[in-house]
Amino acid sequence: MGVMLVTGGAARIGSDIVEHSTARWSDRRVAVVIGAASAIVAISGTWIPSLWGDEAASIMSARRDWASLWALLGTVDAVHGLYYALLHVWIDLVGASPFAVRLPSGIAVGAASAGLYLLVRRRAARETAIIAATVFAVLPRVTFLATEARSLALATAAGVWLTLLMLRLLDARMRRGWWWVYSLGLALGTYLLLHLALLIPVHAIFVALELRRAGRLRGIRLRPFLLAWASAALLAAPIGVVAVMQREQIAFSRPWRAVTAQAVLVEQWFMLETVALVAWVFIVVSVVVTARGLEHAWSEHRRRLLLLGAVWIVVPTAALVLVAATTSLGYTPRYLAFCAPGAAILIAIAASALPHRWMQVTSIVVVAALAVPAYLDQRSPYWKNDGTDWQTVAEVVAELTEPGDGIVFDESVRPSRRPRLAMHSYPNGFDGLVDLGLVRPYDETDHLWDVTAPLVEVSDRLDGVDRVVVVSRSPHGVDDDTATLRLEGFDPVERVALISDVVTVYERNGLKPIAPPPSVDRRVRKGASDASSIESRTHQAQRQRIERRNRGGGSSRSFGQRQGRAGSRQGRRSAHRSRRAPGAIPRGRFRWFPRPRRTAVVHSRGCGQPRRRGCRDRRPHSRERGRRARVRPGSDRRTELPRGHLRVLRVRPVLGARIHRPTWIPSRAEPATAGE
Repeated sequence: MGVMLVTGGAARIGSDIVEHSTARWSDRRVAVVIGAASAIVAISGTWIPSLWGDEAASIMSARRDWASLWALLGTVDAVHGLYYALLHVWIDLVGASPFAVRLPSGIAVGAASAGLYLLVRRRAARETAIIAATVFAVLPRVTFLATEARSLALATAAGVWLTLLMLRLLDARMRRGWWWVYSLGLALGTYLLLHLALLIPVHAIFVALELRRAGRLRGIRLRPFLLAWASAALLAAPIGVVAVMQREQIAFSRPWRAVTAQAVLVEQWFMLETVALVAWVFIVVSVVVTARGLEHAWSEHRRRLLLLGAVWIVVPTAALVLVAATTSLGYTPRYLAFCAPGAAILIAIAASALPHRWMQVTSIVVVAALAVPAYLDQRSPYWKNDGTDWQTVAEVVAELTEPGDGIVFDESVRPSRRPRLAMHSYPNGFDGLVDLGLVRPYDETDHLWDVTAPLVEVSDRLDGVDRVVVVSRSPHGVDDDTATLRLEGFDPVERVALISDVVTVYERNGLKPIAPPPSVDRRVRKGASDASSIESRTHQAQRQRIERRNRGGGSSRSFGQRQGRAGSRQGRRSAHRSRRAPGAIPRGRFRWFPRPRRTAVVHSRGCGQPRRRGCRDRRPHSRERGRRARVRPGSDRRTELPRGHLRVLRVRPVLGARIHRPTWIPSRAEPATAGE
C-alpha cells in the first residue's frame, strides 16, 4: 500500500506510514506528557500501604554491603541480583522510606506508558496510541506495580522499550551499535526479571511473520535478528543456570499458586472481575473488527498491531502455564505483568474502531472508572499480603517501649509474614530495643533472613530486662516464648490487637522466678525446688482430695442408690467408678502423680487426626499403674498442682497426636519462702 497518512508522527522508513518530519517533536512531547501524567497517577499514595515480605527482602538485601550481597546471591535470590544492586545505590542516595523505595517503580510505570505510546504510534494513528497508553496506565495490575519495591515495574518498562527498538530495527536500517543495544538490553532485562527472557520468542514470532508478509523471510533482514537473539541468550545463560541451581527457592506447590481460569483471565492484568469482563469484551471486538478487514486506510496496520499484542500476551502465558503444569515451580500471575502492554494494545484497537470520538473517550472512562476501586484498595494501609500492618506495629511498639526493653517476635509463620520484618522495614520504631531471639543478623549470613533461637534457649538474656514486648501473628506462635517469660517472672500488662498482629507487653512482677528441679530434665536450668518436696506435697494433695470426696457422700455406689438411679446408665457408671482402686481419679478428671515426671504437651483432636489451629478439642492421655484415663471430649482444662509447683504429666502418644518438645510450665510465680 503506497498510502501516505499525516497523523502527526515521526517518519518511518520502511513502514507504510510516512509522515512529515516536522511532527517528530510533537510525538515526543505527547509521549513526555503521557509519561509524566502516568507517573503521577502511579506514584500517588504509594507511601500509604505497609511494606510486606517481598519488599522487606528487597530493602534488607539492598542494605547489605557489596561483599554480603554477593554472598547472598551465591546462595539464594540471584534472579533479583541486578535489582538489589540498583536499589542499593538508590537507597544510598534517597533513603529507605516506603515512598523512596517505591519511587523507581512509579517512575518506571510512567516510562512504560510513554514508550507504549511511541510503540503503538509506529503502527497506528495518534488516537489509538493515546488510548493504549492511557488504558495501560489505569490497569489494576499496572497501578499495583507502582506500589511494589520489586523489579516488576522496571522489567515492564524495559520490555516496552525493547519492543519499540525491535520495531525500529525491523522498519529501517540502523547502525550496528543499535543491534548491540538491543541484544544487551534483552540480556540485562533477563537479569532484571527472569521471565523477561520470554520476550525473545515473542519478538522472534512477530519478526518472522512480518518478514514473511513482506516476502523477505529468507533475505538478509533476518540474520541480524538471529545474531542479536543468540547473543542475548548467550549473555543471559549464566542467570538461567544459577536460577536452576537455586530452584528450591520457588520449587513448591501451594493452592494459591495453582493455574486456574481466574488467575489467567483476571489476576494477571486486570485483578477485578468487572475490569476483566470489559477488557476481554474489547479484546474480542478488536479481533472481530480486524478479521472483517474494514476499508480503512490503516486496516493492514491494525492487523499487524493486533498480531503484536496477541503474541505478547499469549506466548509468555502459555510458556509459564506449561512450566507450572510440568514442574514443581509455582505459578504467580504478577510475574506476567510485563505482558500488560499487549493487553492494552488489543483494548485500544477495539476502542479506536468506534465511529465517534465521544465513544472512544467514553470507552476509556469506563475502563478507568471500573479500575478505581482497585486503585484505592491498593493504596490503603493494610492491603498488602492479607493485611500486613508492620507500619502500625512499629508505631505501637515505639509508643509502648523504652530503650533497653526486650522484644520477641513470632517465628512460626512463613517468612514473608513474620513480624520480625517490621523491625527491618520500619527500624525507627524499634530503636534501642534488645532483640532477645536474635542469634545472627541477616547481613552476616548468606541467606535472606535473621538466624533466631527460641527464648527458652537464650533465657539468660532476660537478666536485667524488666519489660518485654511480644509481637505475634499466629494464635499460638509464641506460646513457648510466653511460657518462658512466665517462668522467669513476667506477667502480661497490656495487649494491643491490630489487623494481623498482636502486640503484648510483659513486665517483671518482682517475684522470684520458678525453676524446675535439676533431677527432672538435664536441659532445664538448676532451681531451688527438689523432687522430694514436690513428691511429698503431691501425696498430701492427693490424700486431701480423696478425703474430701469420701466426706462428701460416701461411695459412688451408695450415692447412686440413694438417688434412685442404681439401674440407670448414670448409676451403673457411678457403680463402676466406685470399684476402682483407691486413689483412682474418676473419668473426666486429671490424674495426680506421686513423682515428678517428664512433661510433654499434647494437642490432639481425639479422632485420629491432627488438631487444626483454633480447635478446642484437646485430650491429654496419661498412664499410671497400667491404667489410662481420658479427659472428657471438648475439655480445655489442664493439670494443676499446688501453688508454686510444676505441671507434670506423663503423656502416652496416641494416633493423630502431635507431641511437642518437652517443656516445663509453672502454674504461677510464688514469692520465695523458707522452705524453698
